[in-house]
Amino acid sequence: MTGPAERELDRVGLRYAVMIRCAVVAVSSLVTLVTTTARQPAMAAVVIVGFVGWNLVFTYGMIRRRRPWLMPVDLVVVAGVCLAQVWTAVPGMRVDRVSWVLAAASIIVVAYQFHAPVLLGAVATVVVLVAYLTGAVLAKVQDWTFAVPIGSWVAVEAALGRGLYLLVRRGGRRADREFARGAQVRREAAVATARRADEREYLAALHDTASATLLMVGAGVAAKPEAWLSHQAVRDLDVISGQTDPVDGEVDLVPMLRHAVEHVPLRVDWRLPANVTLPAVVAIALCRGLREALTNVVRHAGVDAAEVAVVDNGELVAVSVRDHGRGFDPTRINGHGYGLTASITERMTRMGGRADITSAPGEGTEIRLEWPHEPA
Repeated sequence: MTGPAERELDRVGLRYAVMIRCAVVAVSSLVTLVTTTARQPAMAAVVIVGFVGWNLVFTYGMIRRRRPWLMPVDLVVVAGVCLAQVWTAVPGMRVDRVSWVLAAASIIVVAYQFHAPVLLGAVATVVVLVAYLTGAVLAKVQDWTFAVPIGSWVAVEAALGRGLYLLVRRGGRRADREFARGAQVRREAAVATARRADEREYLAALHDTASATLLMVGAGVAAKPEAWLSHQAVRDLDVISGQTDPVDGEVDLVPMLRHAVEHVPLRVDWRLPANVTLPAVVAIALCRGLREALTNVVRHAGVDAAEVAVVDNGELVAVSVRDHGRGFDPTRINGHGYGLTASITERMTRMGGRADITSAPGEGTEIRLEWPHEPA
Protein backbone atom coordinates (compact mmCIF):
# COMPACT_ATOMS: atom_id res chain seq x y z
CA MET A 1 0.00 0.00 0.00
CA THR A 2 1.36 3.40 -0.98
CA GLY A 3 1.65 6.08 1.67
CA PRO A 4 0.58 9.74 1.50
CA ALA A 5 4.01 11.07 0.46
CA GLU A 6 4.35 8.54 -2.35
CA ARG A 7 0.82 9.23 -3.57
CA GLU A 8 1.43 12.97 -3.55
CA LEU A 9 4.68 12.55 -5.49
CA ASP A 10 2.81 10.42 -8.05
CA ARG A 11 0.18 13.11 -8.40
CA VAL A 12 2.66 15.95 -8.71
CA GLY A 13 4.88 13.96 -11.07
CA LEU A 14 1.96 13.21 -13.37
CA ARG A 15 0.80 16.83 -13.35
CA TYR A 16 4.19 18.30 -14.19
CA ALA A 17 5.06 15.61 -16.75
CA VAL A 18 1.96 16.15 -18.88
CA MET A 19 2.06 19.93 -18.49
CA ILE A 20 5.71 20.16 -19.56
CA ARG A 21 4.99 17.79 -22.44
CA CYS A 22 2.09 19.98 -23.57
CA ALA A 23 4.23 23.13 -23.39
CA VAL A 24 7.20 21.65 -25.28
CA VAL A 25 5.01 20.17 -28.05
CA ALA A 26 3.04 23.39 -28.49
CA VAL A 27 6.08 25.69 -28.56
CA SER A 28 8.27 23.53 -30.82
CA SER A 29 5.55 22.66 -33.35
CA LEU A 30 3.89 26.08 -33.59
CA VAL A 31 7.21 27.91 -33.85
CA THR A 32 8.24 25.54 -36.63
CA LEU A 33 4.91 26.09 -38.40
CA VAL A 34 5.32 29.87 -38.28
CA THR A 35 9.03 30.16 -39.05
CA THR A 36 9.52 27.45 -41.70
CA THR A 37 7.75 26.04 -44.73
CA ALA A 38 6.88 22.36 -44.67
CA ARG A 39 6.74 20.15 -47.74
CA GLN A 40 2.98 20.29 -47.65
CA PRO A 41 2.05 23.39 -45.65
CA ALA A 42 -1.69 22.70 -45.50
CA MET A 43 -1.29 19.13 -44.26
CA ALA A 44 1.46 20.24 -41.85
CA ALA A 45 -0.82 22.89 -40.39
CA VAL A 46 -3.62 20.34 -39.93
CA VAL A 47 -1.26 17.86 -38.26
CA ILE A 48 0.33 20.44 -35.96
CA VAL A 49 -2.89 22.20 -34.92
CA GLY A 50 -4.63 18.87 -34.41
CA PHE A 51 -1.73 17.52 -32.39
CA VAL A 52 -1.58 20.61 -30.17
CA GLY A 53 -5.33 20.37 -29.63
CA TRP A 54 -5.07 16.70 -28.71
CA ASN A 55 -2.26 17.49 -26.25
CA LEU A 56 -4.52 19.97 -24.49
CA VAL A 57 -7.27 17.32 -24.27
CA PHE A 58 -4.75 14.72 -23.09
CA THR A 59 -3.29 17.03 -20.44
CA TYR A 60 -6.71 17.94 -19.06
CA GLY A 61 -7.84 14.32 -19.11
CA MET A 62 -4.76 13.02 -17.30
CA ILE A 63 -4.87 15.70 -14.61
CA ARG A 64 -8.63 15.76 -14.03
CA ARG A 65 -9.94 12.40 -15.13
CA ARG A 66 -7.07 9.98 -15.85
CA ARG A 67 -9.23 7.79 -18.08
CA PRO A 68 -7.66 4.40 -18.97
CA TRP A 69 -8.27 4.90 -22.70
CA LEU A 70 -6.24 8.11 -22.91
CA MET A 71 -2.85 6.38 -23.03
CA PRO A 72 -3.60 3.98 -25.95
CA VAL A 73 -5.28 6.73 -27.98
CA ASP A 74 -2.39 9.09 -27.27
CA LEU A 75 0.12 6.46 -28.39
CA VAL A 76 -1.73 6.05 -31.70
CA VAL A 77 -1.84 9.84 -32.20
CA VAL A 78 1.88 10.28 -31.41
CA ALA A 79 2.85 7.42 -33.75
CA GLY A 80 0.72 8.99 -36.47
CA VAL A 81 2.44 12.36 -36.04
CA CYS A 82 5.84 10.68 -36.28
CA LEU A 83 4.84 8.93 -39.50
CA ALA A 84 3.41 12.17 -40.87
CA GLN A 85 6.90 13.63 -41.26
CA VAL A 86 6.45 13.05 -44.99
CA TRP A 87 4.13 16.11 -44.85
CA THR A 88 5.54 18.14 -41.94
CA ALA A 89 9.28 17.86 -42.65
CA VAL A 90 11.09 20.93 -43.86
CA PRO A 91 12.71 20.47 -47.34
CA GLY A 92 16.44 20.92 -47.31
CA MET A 93 16.74 20.73 -43.52
CA ARG A 94 20.32 20.20 -42.51
CA VAL A 95 21.13 16.69 -41.50
CA ASP A 96 22.39 17.78 -38.07
CA ARG A 97 19.24 19.75 -37.22
CA VAL A 98 16.69 18.37 -34.75
CA SER A 99 13.09 18.52 -35.96
CA TRP A 100 10.15 19.46 -33.77
CA VAL A 101 8.88 15.89 -34.15
CA LEU A 102 12.01 14.53 -32.47
CA ALA A 103 11.71 17.11 -29.68
CA ALA A 104 8.07 16.13 -29.19
CA ALA A 105 8.85 12.40 -29.26
CA SER A 106 11.64 12.86 -26.70
CA ILE A 107 9.54 14.74 -24.15
CA ILE A 108 6.57 12.41 -24.68
CA VAL A 109 8.48 9.19 -23.95
CA VAL A 110 9.97 10.81 -20.83
CA ALA A 111 6.52 11.94 -19.67
CA TYR A 112 5.18 8.41 -20.21
CA GLN A 113 7.59 7.12 -17.55
CA PHE A 114 5.90 9.32 -14.91
CA HIS A 115 2.34 8.11 -15.42
CA ALA A 116 2.55 4.65 -17.01
CA PRO A 117 3.55 1.28 -15.54
CA VAL A 118 7.02 0.00 -16.39
CA LEU A 119 5.92 -2.44 -19.12
CA LEU A 120 3.50 0.00 -20.75
CA GLY A 121 6.12 2.76 -20.63
CA ALA A 122 8.68 0.50 -22.33
CA VAL A 123 6.23 -0.61 -25.04
CA ALA A 124 5.18 3.00 -25.68
CA THR A 125 8.82 4.05 -25.99
CA VAL A 126 9.52 1.34 -28.57
CA VAL A 127 6.39 2.24 -30.58
CA VAL A 128 7.25 5.96 -30.63
CA LEU A 129 10.90 5.24 -31.50
CA VAL A 130 10.00 2.91 -34.39
CA ALA A 131 7.36 5.36 -35.67
CA TYR A 132 9.81 8.26 -35.54
CA LEU A 133 12.60 6.40 -37.32
CA THR A 134 10.17 5.12 -39.96
CA GLY A 135 8.74 8.59 -40.54
CA ALA A 136 12.20 10.20 -40.73
CA VAL A 137 13.43 7.67 -43.30
CA LEU A 138 10.25 7.86 -45.39
CA ALA A 139 10.49 11.66 -45.39
CA LYS A 140 14.13 11.33 -46.51
CA VAL A 141 15.13 14.02 -44.04
CA GLN A 142 17.97 11.91 -42.71
CA ASP A 143 19.53 8.65 -43.78
CA TRP A 144 19.68 5.58 -41.57
CA THR A 145 23.25 6.22 -40.49
CA PHE A 146 22.23 9.48 -38.85
CA ALA A 147 18.55 8.88 -38.02
CA VAL A 148 19.09 5.68 -36.07
CA PRO A 149 21.73 6.99 -33.59
CA ILE A 150 20.01 10.29 -32.89
CA GLY A 151 16.56 8.71 -32.80
CA SER A 152 17.73 5.93 -30.53
CA TRP A 153 18.66 8.58 -27.97
CA VAL A 154 14.92 8.71 -27.34
CA ALA A 155 15.21 5.29 -25.70
CA VAL A 156 18.05 6.55 -23.50
CA GLU A 157 15.96 9.53 -22.45
CA ALA A 158 13.07 7.21 -21.59
CA ALA A 159 15.37 5.01 -19.47
CA LEU A 160 16.75 8.05 -17.64
CA GLY A 161 13.21 9.34 -17.09
CA ARG A 162 12.14 5.99 -15.63
CA GLY A 163 15.20 5.95 -13.37
CA LEU A 164 14.43 9.46 -12.11
CA TYR A 165 10.82 8.50 -11.47
CA LEU A 166 11.87 5.41 -9.52
CA LEU A 167 14.27 7.48 -7.42
CA VAL A 168 11.51 9.99 -6.64
CA ARG A 169 9.10 7.22 -5.65
CA ARG A 170 11.75 5.56 -3.52
CA GLY A 171 12.24 8.85 -1.69
CA GLY A 172 8.51 9.15 -1.13
CA ARG A 173 8.33 5.56 0.12
CA ARG A 174 11.20 6.22 2.52
CA ALA A 175 9.48 9.39 3.76
CA ASP A 176 6.28 7.39 4.37
CA ARG A 177 8.20 4.79 6.35
CA GLU A 178 9.86 7.44 8.48
CA PHE A 179 6.54 9.17 9.02
CA ALA A 180 4.89 5.88 10.02
CA ARG A 181 7.78 5.11 12.36
CA GLY A 182 7.52 8.58 13.91
CA ALA A 183 3.75 8.23 14.28
CA GLN A 184 4.23 4.87 16.00
CA VAL A 185 6.79 6.38 18.39
CA ARG A 186 4.42 9.27 19.13
CA ARG A 187 1.55 6.87 19.77
CA GLU A 188 3.67 4.77 22.11
CA ALA A 189 4.87 7.90 23.90
CA ALA A 190 1.30 9.17 24.24
CA VAL A 191 0.16 5.81 25.61
CA ALA A 192 3.06 5.72 28.06
CA THR A 193 2.37 9.30 29.14
CA ALA A 194 -1.32 8.56 29.62
CA ARG A 195 -0.49 5.41 31.56
CA ARG A 196 1.90 7.31 33.83
CA ALA A 197 -0.68 10.06 34.31
CA ASP A 198 -3.33 7.48 35.23
CA GLU A 199 -0.96 5.80 37.64
CA ARG A 200 -0.04 9.09 39.30
CA GLU A 201 -3.69 10.11 39.48
CA TYR A 202 -4.61 6.80 41.08
CA LEU A 203 -1.69 7.02 43.53
CA ALA A 204 -2.66 10.59 44.34
CA ALA A 205 -6.27 9.50 44.95
CA LEU A 206 -5.01 6.65 47.13
CA HIS A 207 -2.84 9.11 49.06
CA ASP A 208 -5.75 11.53 49.48
CA THR A 209 -8.06 8.85 50.88
CA ALA A 210 -7.00 5.57 52.50
CA SER A 211 -3.36 6.53 52.99
CA ALA A 212 -4.22 9.87 54.58
CA THR A 213 -6.79 8.25 56.89
CA LEU A 214 -4.36 5.52 57.97
CA LEU A 215 -1.62 8.08 58.56
CA MET A 216 -3.93 10.07 60.83
CA VAL A 217 -4.71 6.92 62.77
CA GLY A 218 -1.00 6.08 62.98
CA ALA A 219 -0.22 9.63 64.12
CA GLY A 220 -2.64 9.27 67.02
CA VAL A 221 -5.32 11.63 65.70
CA ALA A 222 -7.85 8.86 66.37
CA ALA A 223 -6.56 7.22 69.50
CA LYS A 224 -9.89 5.50 70.12
CA PRO A 225 -12.84 4.38 68.00
CA GLU A 226 -14.33 7.46 66.32
CA ALA A 227 -17.57 7.72 64.36
CA TRP A 228 -15.98 9.97 61.77
CA LEU A 229 -13.22 7.43 61.17
CA SER A 230 -15.54 4.64 60.06
CA HIS A 231 -17.49 7.04 57.85
CA GLN A 232 -14.28 8.32 56.32
CA ALA A 233 -13.04 4.79 55.66
CA VAL A 234 -16.27 3.99 53.78
CA ARG A 235 -15.90 7.17 51.72
CA ASP A 236 -12.25 6.42 51.02
CA LEU A 237 -13.22 3.03 49.62
CA ASP A 238 -15.90 4.59 47.43
CA VAL A 239 -13.47 7.18 46.06
CA ILE A 240 -10.81 4.58 45.26
CA SER A 241 -13.33 2.40 43.46
CA GLY A 242 -14.66 5.42 41.53
CA GLN A 243 -18.24 5.16 42.81
CA THR A 244 -18.73 8.66 44.12
CA ASP A 245 -17.39 11.21 41.67
CA PRO A 246 -19.27 12.48 38.59
CA VAL A 247 -17.23 12.39 35.40
CA ASP A 248 -19.23 14.37 32.82
CA GLY A 249 -21.06 17.67 32.56
CA GLU A 250 -21.03 20.52 35.03
CA VAL A 251 -21.67 20.39 38.76
CA ASP A 252 -22.06 22.73 41.72
CA LEU A 253 -18.72 22.90 43.52
CA VAL A 254 -20.05 24.13 46.88
CA PRO A 255 -21.90 21.00 48.09
CA MET A 256 -19.11 18.81 46.73
CA LEU A 257 -16.55 20.67 48.86
CA ARG A 258 -18.66 20.30 51.97
CA HIS A 259 -19.16 16.61 51.31
CA ALA A 260 -15.46 16.00 50.57
CA VAL A 261 -14.38 17.19 54.05
CA GLU A 262 -17.46 16.09 55.95
CA HIS A 263 -15.53 13.59 58.07
CA VAL A 264 -12.22 15.41 58.45
CA PRO A 265 -11.67 15.88 62.23
CA LEU A 266 -11.38 19.67 62.04
CA ARG A 267 -13.58 22.64 62.73
CA VAL A 268 -13.93 24.34 59.35
CA ASP A 269 -14.87 28.00 59.03
CA TRP A 270 -16.54 28.26 55.60
CA ARG A 271 -16.79 31.34 53.43
CA LEU A 272 -18.69 30.19 50.38
CA PRO A 273 -20.85 31.71 47.65
CA ALA A 274 -24.31 30.29 47.00
CA ASN A 275 -23.06 28.11 44.15
CA VAL A 276 -20.14 27.73 41.75
CA THR A 277 -20.71 25.79 38.53
CA LEU A 278 -17.68 23.99 37.13
CA PRO A 279 -16.85 21.00 34.91
CA ALA A 280 -17.08 17.84 36.99
CA VAL A 281 -13.44 16.87 36.47
CA VAL A 282 -12.28 20.27 37.75
CA ALA A 283 -14.60 20.10 40.75
CA ILE A 284 -13.18 16.68 41.64
CA ALA A 285 -9.62 18.02 41.47
CA LEU A 286 -10.51 20.97 43.72
CA CYS A 287 -12.29 18.72 46.22
CA ARG A 288 -9.39 16.30 46.45
CA GLY A 289 -6.92 19.16 46.73
CA LEU A 290 -8.99 20.64 49.58
CA ARG A 291 -9.19 17.28 51.32
CA GLU A 292 -5.42 16.86 51.12
CA ALA A 293 -4.83 20.39 52.40
CA LEU A 294 -7.09 19.82 55.42
CA THR A 295 -5.50 16.42 56.06
CA ASN A 296 -2.13 18.16 56.21
CA VAL A 297 -3.58 20.59 58.75
CA VAL A 298 -4.68 17.66 60.91
CA ARG A 299 -1.33 15.91 60.62
CA HIS A 300 1.14 18.78 60.79
CA ALA A 301 -0.37 22.12 61.84
CA GLY A 302 -1.10 21.28 65.47
CA VAL A 303 -4.46 23.10 65.43
CA ASP A 304 -8.06 21.88 65.30
CA ALA A 305 -9.51 24.57 63.00
CA ALA A 306 -9.02 25.86 59.48
CA GLU A 307 -10.60 28.46 57.23
CA VAL A 308 -11.91 27.57 53.76
CA ALA A 309 -12.88 30.32 51.32
CA VAL A 310 -14.19 30.06 47.76
CA VAL A 311 -14.12 32.99 45.34
CA ASP A 312 -15.62 33.07 41.85
CA ASN A 313 -15.15 36.37 40.00
CA GLY A 314 -16.35 35.09 36.63
CA GLU A 315 -12.84 34.63 35.26
CA LEU A 316 -11.22 32.62 38.03
CA VAL A 317 -12.35 30.18 40.72
CA ALA A 318 -10.14 30.08 43.80
CA VAL A 319 -10.37 27.73 46.79
CA SER A 320 -8.12 28.69 49.69
CA VAL A 321 -7.34 26.83 52.92
CA ARG A 322 -5.82 28.78 55.80
CA ASP A 323 -4.62 27.58 59.19
CA HIS A 324 -2.77 29.32 62.03
CA GLY A 325 -0.59 26.37 62.97
CA ARG A 326 3.10 25.57 62.94
CA GLY A 327 3.78 26.37 59.32
CA PHE A 328 6.82 25.15 57.40
CA ASP A 329 9.42 26.21 54.85
CA PRO A 330 7.99 25.52 51.32
CA THR A 331 11.49 25.57 49.80
CA ARG A 332 12.31 22.35 51.64
CA ILE A 333 9.66 20.32 49.79
CA ASN A 334 11.62 17.83 47.67
CA GLY A 335 8.95 17.51 44.97
CA HIS A 336 8.88 13.69 45.00
CA GLY A 337 5.99 13.02 47.36
CA TYR A 338 2.28 12.63 46.71
CA GLY A 339 1.14 15.29 49.17
CA LEU A 340 1.58 18.89 48.16
CA THR A 341 3.42 17.89 44.96
CA ALA A 342 1.15 15.31 43.30
CA SER A 343 -2.13 15.53 45.16
CA ILE A 344 -2.35 19.30 44.93
CA THR A 345 0.16 20.97 42.60
CA GLU A 346 0.33 18.40 39.79
CA ARG A 347 -3.41 17.75 39.84
CA MET A 348 -4.19 21.45 39.40
CA THR A 349 -1.58 21.76 36.64
CA ARG A 350 -3.18 18.88 34.72
CA MET A 351 -6.52 20.68 34.92
CA GLY A 352 -5.02 23.88 33.51
CA GLY A 353 -4.98 25.59 36.90
CA ARG A 354 -2.37 26.23 39.57
CA ALA A 355 -1.70 25.84 43.26
CA ASP A 356 0.10 28.40 45.42
CA ILE A 357 1.46 27.46 48.84
CA THR A 358 2.35 30.21 51.30
CA SER A 359 3.83 29.28 54.67
CA ALA A 360 6.56 30.06 57.15
CA PRO A 361 7.56 28.42 60.42
CA GLY A 362 5.30 29.66 63.21
CA GLU A 363 3.05 31.67 60.86
CA GLY A 364 0.60 29.06 59.63
CA THR A 365 -0.07 27.93 56.06
CA GLU A 366 -2.30 29.03 53.21
CA ILE A 367 -2.91 26.84 50.15
CA ARG A 368 -4.73 28.49 47.24
CA LEU A 369 -6.12 26.42 44.37
CA GLU A 370 -7.01 28.38 41.23
CA TRP A 371 -8.72 27.43 38.00
CA PRO A 372 -9.62 29.82 35.15
CA HIS A 373 -13.04 29.49 33.55
CA GLU A 374 -11.73 27.53 30.55
CA PRO A 375 -12.18 23.94 29.39
CA ALA A 376 -10.07 21.53 31.42
